[in-house]
Amino acid sequence: MAAHKDFDLSSLANMDTAPATFTMVSHNSTYGAIDPARPELAQAGQTVLITGGGTNIGKAIATAFTTAHAKTVIIVSRNKAVLDAAVEELKSYATSIASPTTFLSRSVDVSKDDEVVGLWDWLAAEDISIDILVLNAAYFAEAKLLHNLGIESLWREFEVNVKGPLHFAEKFQKQKDFFKSPKALLHVTTGAIHMLKNPIVAARPSYPLTKSTATFAIMQIADAYKPDQLQVLNFHPGMLYGDGWRAFGITEDMLPFDSLDLPGSFAVWAASKEAHFLHGRYVAANWDVDELRTGDFKKHLEENPDYLRLAIVGVRETGRAY
Repeated sequence: MAAHKDFDLSSLANMDTAPATFTMVSHNSTYGAIDPARPELAQAGQTVLITGGGTNIGKAIATAFTTAHAKTVIIVSRNKAVLDAAVEELKSYATSIASPTTFLSRSVDVSKDDEVVGLWDWLAAEDISIDILVLNAAYFAEAKLLHNLGIESLWREFEVNVKGPLHFAEKFQKQKDFFKSPKALLHVTTGAIHMLKNPIVAARPSYPLTKSTATFAIMQIADAYKPDQLQVLNFHPGMLYGDGWRAFGITEDMLPFDSLDLPGSFAVWAASKEAHFLHGRYVAANWDVDELRTGDFKKHLEENPDYLRLAIVGVRETGRAY
């Protein structure tokens, strides 16, 4: 993949790493509080569905739920061969740690209505009820300014990054006996939604546009539920190396990239009761969860309903946005 011709690599020296430095302590890999092997985070009996689950972040999340002994992990993506390979890898890992987790996969393009409907019809026919839905599938359009990208490419990004998650969330909530037991809805968003001056983000503005739209929509879903009914959380997975960085000529040794086990472990913690206090908010996997639930962070979360949420701040004297 050729490097993006307009990107100046010297700008990396001043790159904003705000998502990683919000709490005093930040993390680049998994750590004790979010370790999926903790008994308090056990996911026994839970069935987990992960979009974009065959590679990278999605597969790391599937691995972490395997560590937490989820009953079943279902991964979906467009590429059947990738899914098949991921399932074999996950099965091998489960055997190595004596995890009882079983695995299913299904080839689905999250932007295609008939394929999404077909997936949920299949789940219903098999009497499979999803307890935890992880919305991880994402699409990157070319690194161009919005007015140069073309409406077709831009709308393709909206279909995958906005329509897809909302369609899955709708089907999830319409399951039979949805309220019979607590559920969790996790959306893998991006710190790019609040880092628009970052040179990488500025070069690909369609991505934060679509991801912020989806993040805001997921927050509205959260407003309709209490966390003991449906726990909802948007989270930035960390700064993870992949094709998006290669497109700018950035190599893995140029920046302090995070480990994939960070978002994997964080997802398990985010689906647990320990994360109830963050219901409806945006957080980064790098942030220290012990800090978030104490001191000033706890005070802000309890007193300010807009804290760590998307909003227009300052249009009312109260500081609350509507």
